[in-house]
Amino acid sequence: MVAQRINILLLAFFVCAYTAVTNAQEVTISGFVRDMNTHREIPYVNIYIEGTQIGTSGDFAGRYLLRIPDATGQMVVVFRHIAYEPQEVALESLPEMRYVYLQPRVIPLRVVTIEEERIQRLEIEKDLPQTVSLVEAKNFDIRGYVDAGDLLRMDHSIQVEEELSGKKTVSIRGGNPDEVLVLYNGIKMNSAYDNIFDLSLIDLEDIERFEIIKGSNTALYGPEAFSGVINIVPKVQHEYNIRFQQRLGTYRSGNWGLHLNHTLNPLHGSYSFKRGGGKRNFVDVADDKSLLENTSLHHTANLSYNFSERADGQPANSLSAMYIYSSLNYDNQRDVETLSNLNELLSLRYSGDLFKLKDINLSVSLLRLEEDQILVSSTGAVHRGIEDRTIHVNARKGLKFGPMDLLLAYQFQDTELDFSDERVNFQEQPFGLESAQFKRQHHGLVLISKLRGDTGLDSLHTVELSISLRHDRMQDEQTNPILRSSTQEDEQASTVGLFNGNDWQENMFKFALSLSKYRENLTFKGYLSFGINTKFPTLLQQISSPILLTADASKPNLNPEKNRSSEVSVFMARDIRGKRTIYGWQISVNYFQNYYDNKFRLSVTPGVPVTFYDNVPDARISGIEAKSDVFFFRKKVTVELGISRYFISEKAAFPFKSDFKRTLNFIVDHAGYSFQIHWFKESEQAGWLRQKNGRFAEVTLPDYSNLDLHLSKAFQLGKLKLFANASGRNLLYDNEEVVLQGLAIRDRRFYITVGAQY
Repeated sequence: MVAQRINILLLAFFVCAYTAVTNAQEVTISGFVRDMNTHREIPYVNIYIEGTQIGTSGDFAGRYLLRIPDATGQMVVVFRHIAYEPQEVALESLPEMRYVYLQPRVIPLRVVTIEEERIQRLEIEKDLPQTVSLVEAKNFDIRGYVDAGDLLRMDHSIQVEEELSGKKTVSIRGGNPDEVLVLYNGIKMNSAYDNIFDLSLIDLEDIERFEIIKGSNTALYGPEAFSGVINIVPKVQHEYNIRFQQRLGTYRSGNWGLHLNHTLNPLHGSYSFKRGGGKRNFVDVADDKSLLENTSLHHTANLSYNFSERADGQPANSLSAMYIYSSLNYDNQRDVETLSNLNELLSLRYSGDLFKLKDINLSVSLLRLEEDQILVSSTGAVHRGIEDRTIHVNARKGLKFGPMDLLLAYQFQDTELDFSDERVNFQEQPFGLESAQFKRQHHGLVLISKLRGDTGLDSLHTVELSISLRHDRMQDEQTNPILRSSTQEDEQASTVGLFNGNDWQENMFKFALSLSKYRENLTFKGYLSFGINTKFPTLLQQISSPILLTADASKPNLNPEKNRSSEVSVFMARDIRGKRTIYGWQISVNYFQNYYDNKFRLSVTPGVPVTFYDNVPDARISGIEAKSDVFFFRKKVTVELGISRYFISEKAAFPFKSDFKRTLNFIVDHAGYSFQIHWFKESEQAGWLRQKNGRFAEVTLPDYSNLDLHLSKAFQLGKLKLFANASGRNLLYDNEEVVLQGLAIRDRRFYITVGAQY
């Protein structure tokens, strides 16, 4: 009897020690930190004992492990993150809480002791102030978006152009697709041939967020970004070990994917595989065998090694490797056309100290883009092929001198490109370039200086002056050219597409002045920027034919384009805690002007196998953009409204661009459920097409609007997580056939996605 009582007392003692009510005992507590509304894990949460130096930090998956050497029942554990309200939990209650839920804030905390250094800063913050729109994974994860191009059309400043083959390019602020720079983890993805990237090649499964940078006053991203930058940030570390998902939808479309992830400190690795496709019937063909079939294949792999860590637990010196492979195949059985696109990227990146140099960021990347098209018709056959092999080297070094921050960067691009356009039995004038090899080298030097100051005034807290200087040199060379024309009767036709070599050097200057004011419940930010940007002629423009004009002063040239831009931006946000319904709001307004000198204008004439170009001496795009968000019921409900209005002076230089777009999003996040309604309306689009007689004819596409709906839910069963989503696209379709090249567009589509992860 006495022994039994002793055992009970010992058991009670150890139980009390685990729940942190005894003295002089080390207690270890683990768990997860989640968003109260979405139930998604929150990375890198700062966790500490109030009034002590004892603390830890959660990892990328929201997991935490807190060790307390001398626990007492009076201790309080604080969970703190820059984007959430601090949460205090009594230590004696914490072991019973597997999940700690934090309330999201409207205005991020300004002063946080440890976790402020842990927050992953946006890449654009190293550059001049810009208008940035973020699309995070929670807005597209497991939903009915086919690819990145399908997703980005939700933004009020973006217009997506889709071809019959499924190729998707984007325009920002009324500009052209070749004025948008696409980056994947900071690596340029645009083809050296036409400076365009097909966003349908990007798989959404392993993406953490999209950073949509609007405007041309960027310095780090090269001279091609006349209208904006899309930086695709991959998700390297995942909160699961294995994940599987399956999507099914309209037009017999679907995909399935398997994802593996494992961490063995200091080594981390992940691999993803995804295969998909779809089949569609042409509305003007009764034969079911005349289909349009698309297939896709994606591989993604990441490997990282941390040599050392800082005092806050973040990597101090790390080496990472990334590999992506995306293949899209298009088979048009009606038109006897096939098209294959390939995107392959291998990248090595080092961050940390290199010998005596501190805080170095160095990356080396190999990029391969291939496009192969075969088209057979009653008038002939064509075989087009482009193979782009590029080496990118990027190096950055940051310096700090008191209130001044300096950033030095060097960027190098070395490209070899094979081009071929073989035609057989076409009844057309046989001139233009049939095949050639190209070499392109690009050197870029960047200096960015930022001077910050605290005004000491209640009405204005901080002022930042930013100045950037950039020097670029572009060298192009053409070898082994073969022309279609075998006669010398037409002197101009016999030399179309030939050039000996080009060497350009340009300097750019950009300036920005930003102001900010912070209170506990109010934030104000504003900036004024202006700058000069340069866009070098693409290889496509260099092998195109100049349009002959009568006046010598107006003849086309291959001089670089120039863009003088200015922008004014204002952002305000407010927390409203006293109201039961409205939790807060934020609004941003931007006004910009872009003035173009020597703007290239490309056109194609039916029956002629080359692209023509001329130059618009002066062109202008100005516009105003506004976006507002209102948060209700502790940020469980969000209403977003976006409006863009542009004024385009030269429709032929910027063809088929919508100058007025409105978007409305209604989002509900509660207890792990997510419900979203997206509505948009785009104005009519006008453009000029070149006719055989050399004149231009105006073509107008009507305005249109539509509605998308998404509903998803995640279920947690121990370590197993199940998720499901249902999506409806273009729900306002009124059964009127809108047909493009035999395909119904803007029609209703439905998708279902299910999956599980462990």
